[in-house]
Amino acid sequence: SPSALVVLLGAIGLGRTWFGIALILAYGLGMAGTLTLTGLLLVKLAGRLGRLAAGGNGVAGRLSSLLPVGTAVVVMLLGLGLIVRSLIGAA
Repeated sequence: SPSALVVLLGAIGLGRTWFGIALILAYGLGMAGTLTLTGLLLVKLAGRLGRLAAGGNGVAGRLSSLLPVGTAVVVMLLGLGLIVRSLIGAA
């Protein structure tokens, strides 16, 4: 990543190359751990939400049917916001 390159070049400039390498390794391990834990939690929560949604027409059932629509609306609004921002910046 660009930030890792900046950290490494800064450490080389300060004469502490090994410290820069240690920082980049710690960042990489932390990122890998965070992504792994997030993925495992999502897998567990998806299974539970699926069981709740299959259980009936309660709040969880309605929520699970509205989530795809809500996600699509958020993506569309973000896209429209980017379009408007780019048009305002181009003018």
